[in-house]
Amino acid sequence: MKRLLIYLTYDKQNIIDDYIGYFLRSMRSITDTIVAVCNMPYIEKGLPNLSDYADRIFYRENKGLDCGGFKDALCQFIGWDQLKEYDELILANDSFYGPFKDIGHIFAEMEARHLDFWGLMKRGSGAYGATGKDPEHILSFFYVFQTPMIHSPDFRSYWEVMPYYKDYMTVVKQYERQLTKYFADLGYTYGAYADTEPNESSNPRNQFFQCDYLSYEMITKRNFPFLKRKQLSYNPLFTQTQENLALSIDYVDQCTDYDVSLIWQNLIRVMNPAQLQRSLGLQYPLDGGEEKEPLKAVIIVRARWLNAVDTVCEYLDRIRRVCDIRVYGENERLVDRYRRNGYFAMVSVKPDIEIIRQTDPEKYRYLCLIHDCDLSSEQIPSCTGKSYFFNIWENLLKDTGYVSKIVKLFDTKPYMGMLTHPVPIFSEWIGKLEWDWKNRYEEVSRYIRELKLNGVTDPQTPPVHVTNNFWVRADIIKSFGEKIDLYDRKDALPPDIWDYLWTYGMQDQGQLTGIVESTFYASMNEVNYHYYLRTLMGWLSERYGPHEKLHEFREIFQAQKAAEKCKEKYGGFYVYGTGEMAERCFPWLREASAFIVSDGHQRNRLFHGKPVICLSELKNMHDYGIILCLSKENCDHVTELLEQRGIKEYYPVY
Repeated sequence: MKRLLIYLTYDKQNIIDDYIGYFLRSMRSITDTIVAVCNMPYIEKGLPNLSDYADRIFYRENKGLDCGGFKDALCQFIGWDQLKEYDELILANDSFYGPFKDIGHIFAEMEARHLDFWGLMKRGSGAYGATGKDPEHILSFFYVFQTPMIHSPDFRSYWEVMPYYKDYMTVVKQYERQLTKYFADLGYTYGAYADTEPNESSNPRNQFFQCDYLSYEMITKRNFPFLKRKQLSYNPLFTQTQENLALSIDYVDQCTDYDVSLIWQNLIRVMNPAQLQRSLGLQYPLDGGEEKEPLKAVIIVRARWLNAVDTVCEYLDRIRRVCDIRVYGENERLVDRYRRNGYFAMVSVKPDIEIIRQTDPEKYRYLCLIHDCDLSSEQIPSCTGKSYFFNIWENLLKDTGYVSKIVKLFDTKPYMGMLTHPVPIFSEWIGKLEWDWKNRYEEVSRYIRELKLNGVTDPQTPPVHVTNNFWVRADIIKSFGEKIDLYDRKDALPPDIWDYLWTYGMQDQGQLTGIVESTFYASMNEVNYHYYLRTLMGWLSERYGPHEKLHEFREIFQAQKAAEKCKEKYGGFYVYGTGEMAERCFPWLREASAFIVSDGHQRNRLFHGKPVICLSELKNMHDYGIILCLSKENCDHVTELLEQRGIKEYYPVY
């Protein structure tokens, strides 16, 4: 059997990571020809991951996304005459890691089934969002088509007629969810390698993408040989917890021959660090205890407050047997107090980065940067200040056994670059969890760009922790410091901006950021988080009515906010959509002039007493704002329709 693989890749930074090279190397043994299609103008880094295995490489703009790339490969780059030389066609993209088992065995098993086309995973017939019922379909990241299908007029016509879709969700709706049914209706047989039957449901609302939401089960029990990258960007809490990703990576590491560093290399580069911290559960409760063996670690204390000296020394006394300690104080009087307690201390007002980058990575593998706090009652009640102090020191330097376990944690997790203390969730700090980041996002992003850091930011996602207290690998700090030297601005960075930058500095160095806490603090914070959650949900339910899922409250917030904006700017508004979301949000949209549906959409004349009109019936379109009460996928399609009519003032709930 003569096989052709068309492999499509796209990366915002024009980088081809090593996991792609591994996949192509595994496919090289079973394919006669590999054609790589890059939906980007050039490759900045990692070209050998393609050129070492691909027979031909084509570059194109990201027009039509994946299916646009496959269309051009078949219709232009390769051509239908050359395709006739092959018995089997494989279309795959770069959205997964693997394979975790021999790819040849997979193809041998599927060849024995005598199917016209197949894939690795399918999704059963069911509903997706608010789009109604979708047909059963093979997921489009990996298709295999057999002869005579690939030589048929049906196959050629399908690709030649296919348009270049403009956005991701349209590709999903028109390409991924329809290709299987299109060819099945023509009489072609299909199947999937992974076993999804145990989790299929007759209730269309209960269908889901099993490779995303049950990746651990799919890999360990259902014959799925890959791990999809996409699930990293999900917030699955409206359906489940996020245990699958961490379990899957651990299984791949412990039970397969696949090198998980290939996964870490890509994930750390392209994902938001805080998203990774949440999705992977990078929060580690540790016990304390006794440890007498010296550690290759140094504690760097930045001292500012005389009233904190005695309490700081209590903690330092516990660990001085296993760690070297350096104290840098703001004045001679403060430094003298630490010297009298037997510690190396010197006066320095240099920024933290200048102090810690001097650490010799040959002598110390790890360092802890830690600051004291004002423990008086002048600024805030001393009980509040001391609680903040303990939140830092108890969770970073509890005792010798605790510090030893932090070091061992680093040793067992080579991609963990930094560990911070837990985010405080009491007093004034609870109110800073979100607003602080929203106020500083643009400034922080600007400095990340100026420093040329590979830091993935998101205005809705604060850093893992905004703090200047943490454990870190000494060699990472040295490399990071060398990069800072290239910063050519004459004025130094504002001191407080560093608290926001540490996480992105770790990402730039290819490292993760996690949180470490004592088991006592973990149990206490668990209780406190439950208290806050119950309290906030009680207030939300009292104000907005009972809703089962958190995202439903978000929809209401956004709809209410959009209505207020439209009333202020236009005096009125329309609402696009009459589905479940519009139903939930109607009490805050009841002042709408009308509700809109797309032309050809089945509709009632009234929605809660308000007129329902088709888009083509919309008059005075520039005198009102339009609130899009639609799912993200429907929103993408509708915005295109609105812009075709010259409508720019619309407010999506998603």
